[in-house]
Formats: sequence, C-alpha cells, structure tokens
Amino acid sequence: MNSISLNEDEKDCLQELMNIAYGSASSAIADIIDAFATLAIPNINIINVSELKPYLDKQLKNQEHFVSSQLINGDFQGENLFIIDRPSALNLSEEFDLINDENLSDEEICDIILEITNILSSTTISSLIKEMNSYASFSPPSITLINSASQLEDNLIEQYQQVIIISTELNFSEQNIYGHLLMLATDESILHIKRTINKILDEY
Repeated sequence: MNSISLNEDEKDCLQELMNIAYGSASSAIADIIDAFATLAIPNINIINVSELKPYLDKQLKNQEHFVSSQLINGDFQGENLFIIDRPSALNLSEEFDLINDENLSDEEICDIILEITNILSSTTISSLIKEMNSYASFSPPSITLINSASQLEDNLIEQYQQVIIISTELNFSEQNIYGHLLMLATDESILHIKRTINKILDEY
C-alpha cells in the first residue's frame, strides 16, 4: 500500500470529530465517578509501524506504567491504548474511594484502569463512528504493567504498515492524575477515515 497522509483540512476535520468524541467520554467518566475530567485537544500523527514502539517509549520514559489495550473491529479497525503511570493510577484509585485500603493490590488498580479504558474506548469510538456513519465492535480490554514498549505484545502490529495515532491527555481537576489515550488505526481504517472526512468537507 502506498504511503497515506492527511492534509491540514483533513486533520482539522478529524480533530473536530475527536473533540466531540472525547467530550462524550469525559462526560461519561464524570457521571460514573462524580469527578470532572478533561481530555486535551487531540494530536494527530501518521507514522510507519516501525516507529510505533519508539513513539510509545517516549510516553513511558522508562518508568513503570499500566497499559490497557482494547481491540476495535468493523469499518474502523485498530486498537485503543490507555497509558497511566503508577502514581497517577493510585490517585485514580482515590476517585473510586479505594486508596485508603492498605491492602490495595495491583489487581484492584487494574480493575479500575480497565473500567476507565472501557469508558474511554467505547465512548470515543462510538461517537466517532456515529459521525462517520460506520460501525465497530470491541474486544474486552486487557492490561499489562511495563517499563518499555518492547514488553508489549505485537497484537495487530503485523496488520499495520502505517498507523494513525490520535492521542490526548486525560486530566482530573482535583487530582494529580495523568493518563495518555492513544487510538491506533489500521491502513484500511485510515483510508476509510480519509474518505469519510472528505465527504464531510465536500458538504461545506
């Protein structure tokens, strides 16, 4: 497949679609845990798959992180990754009133992160595909504790040639919580996004 790119108009349109999607996700989180969260303006990049793990390592910074992954199937195919370091994960646990539990285990922390991932992933993708008149289904999210991207399983990497990364930061107003949400899309999904965006642009 030839190299795929998005021009500035296409990026702006996709960014606006993602702003809508992330707004829905932050509202869903607030409804569930009664804490206001914001998702930063998304950053959009298309990279070769060989650059993916080095890109992830820049996010990890050789520090211990929980990485939750959820596979996406349908017109839009790819993977959502939610990356959060241990201090932020512990602060996130406080939002679930678990931090005072002296015996709080990694398993309990993982359960919270998986719940957040499920909210973020399903809400953002559902909102996006609604705007794109598409469909998608989700696999149950999984989680791993890593210090380096080399510890991640390849999952769908062999299906990628290029990857569109739509990333944002998750922040809570009253807690020192930093999370990084990445949406990875396969080559065919990038083309589907590009076609859909141009249909939207043609209407204006």
